[in-house]
Formats: sequence, structure tokens, C-alpha cells
Amino acid sequence: MLLAAHDPVDHVLPHSFFELLPFNLNFGAEQIPLLGFPLSDTLYFTNHLLMTLVAGVLCLLIFPRLASAYTAAGGPAAPRGVFMNLFEALLQFIREEVARPVLKHRTDRFMPFLWTLFFFILFCNLLGMIPLADIVRLATGGTLQHVGGTATGNLAITGGLALCAFFMIHASGIAEVYHGLIAGTYGHHDHGDEHDNHGADHGHDAAKKMSPGSAAMLAFPLYVWNFAPHVFAPHADAKPLAAAVLHAVDFVMWLVLLVLELIGAVIKPFALMIRLFANMVAGHIVLGSILMLIFTTNTVVMGYTVAGISTLGCVAIGCLELFVAFLQAYIFVFLTTLFLSMAVAPEH
Repeated sequence: MLLAAHDPVDHVLPHSFFELLPFNLNFGAEQIPLLGFPLSDTLYFTNHLLMTLVAGVLCLLIFPRLASAYTAAGGPAAPRGVFMNLFEALLQFIREEVARPVLKHRTDRFMPFLWTLFFFILFCNLLGMIPLADIVRLATGGTLQHVGGTATGNLAITGGLALCAFFMIHASGIAEVYHGLIAGTYGHHDHGDEHDNHGADHGHDAAKKMSPGSAAMLAFPLYVWNFAPHVFAPHADAKPLAAAVLHAVDFVMWLVLLVLELIGAVIKPFALMIRLFANMVAGHIVLGSILMLIFTTNTVVMGYTVAGISTLGCVAIGCLELFVAFLQAYIFVFLTTLFLSMAVAPEH
């Protein structure tokens, strides 16, 4: 961090190592539409991509080993060791305190995705707090530079994570409609495991079930049809003329609400992307700016005074950054879980 103090944003910017693809990837555009961010002509392997690989490798090294510890004795075992207890506590917290209150009986279906999302973001955040670039630069005498950084401080990385959440949310919603049509439970509000386990006893007969082919054709249109609420839908006992008027009004209102819901569907992953990016970048820029104050002093006394104050300030902000690293991973997964629950259980 001290080596990067001459420029408070140098350690959060992506730095390319080598070119991955030599051909144009931006289709002639010089910047991202509406956002105004510049586009590169080629795809480079950067320090942020390197850190995503490191985070992925850590996940592959830690969690299969953690899972094998539970199955080695032929059944669930109590966690052993500090790290195993730490990961056990985090896994349980995400499942029981974040996912289960909103996903209910669907919780275990989405846990592999939610756990992977949480720990990948967490590892990227924590790796960004380690001054790997400065350590490697000192160790190699300046030969290797910019080896390290906060991957989640890159809009492309956080945007990719948001896109994964976006497709998971809506693919799960469509899949829920599909399975409901096949099982004959589509349109029946479920309230937990008990309802699912005894659904056949509540009139879900074979006549209401569909073939997989028909269900596949209807799943997406029905998902879109229920994407916005039908606030003026008439009751079954409404008179024909009143029902016709209400159906017309309901359709017009549904179109208006559908546009708003579609805008919201795009804004939600965009908010996930910006929130994670901004929070991870802001702390690192503040740390670099505080350390840069040391080199603005003109006297020795002021230099030592400012250096002491800056160092203490950086320690305090570093502790806050450690908390933010966990907090932002939690918030990203928490909001993704809420959006998932709204997609798979729109009646709620």
C-alpha cells in the first residue's frame, strides 16, 4: 500500500498481463451504451482475473476437503479445528438465517448456488485486503508488478456475478412453473413441506397435469403472465358484462405494471453490481488517500506526526474494511435470495 500511495487509485485499477484474444470484442463501440465506460478492443488477462482464479481455486481446495471430513467416518461428524468450525458457522448461517426464512422448503435446492456465491465474493474481498502486489514487487525487485488486487472492485467482475444471479433467478422461476404444470400444482399456493408432501390429497388429480412438452411450451409465457400482478382480475362469480370490463381493464393495467416490473428486473442486478463494486473500491481509495498525506508534509516533525495519525487511521479503516468484506458478501447473497424467493413463489 505504501508503494501505491503516490496514486490512491492505482491499486484498484485493472492491470493487464497479456492479451487473451487478438480480435475485436466490442463490435465497433468505443464505450458501454448509457454508462459511458470505455471499451477495449481486445480481451486481456488482468490482475483481477488472476484473483478470481485464486478465489476459485481456494473454493475448490477448501470445500471438497470440508465435505470429505463429514463423510469420512460414514456419516455427519462434528466440525474439528478452528477453520472447520468457522466455515461450518458461516455455512449454517447462510442456510438457516438467510435462505430458509424466505425459501422455506426450497432452501436446499438453492444452497449450492448461494454458498458458492457467498464464499467466492468473500474470498475475492479478503484477497483484495492482502497487499500481494507490493509483496511480490519487493520480492522480485520490481520485475513483477500489480500481481494482486480486489477482483470485486472491477465492474466486469461484479457485473458477471450479477448476471449469474439474474439468470439463476428467472431460470428458477420458469423452472418452478414448468414443474408445477407437470405435477398439476401450478396456481396452488404452497405453504411448506406439509403441503408439498400431501399435495395429491388436495385435489391435484391427473387431469390437471401436463406432459413435459406442453409444460415446456407454456412455462415461459405463464411466467411472464404472472410477472406483474393482475389487480383487476374478476372473481369467478362476476357477471359476464362486469367480467368482460374487468378483464379489459386488468389487461391494460397488467401491461403498465409489466413494463415497471421488467425495468425492476433489470435494475435489481444492476444495483447488486454497483453496490458491491462501489463499496470495495471506496475503502481502498480512502486507504491510499490517507497514506498519501504522509508525503505532502514539508517538515520532519509534521511528517512523523501525519505518518502516525495516518497509520492509526489506516488500521482503523482496515478493520472496517474487514467487516465490509463480510458484509458485502452477505448483502449480495441476501438480496439474491430475496429475488429468488419472489421468482419461485410470486404468490407471496
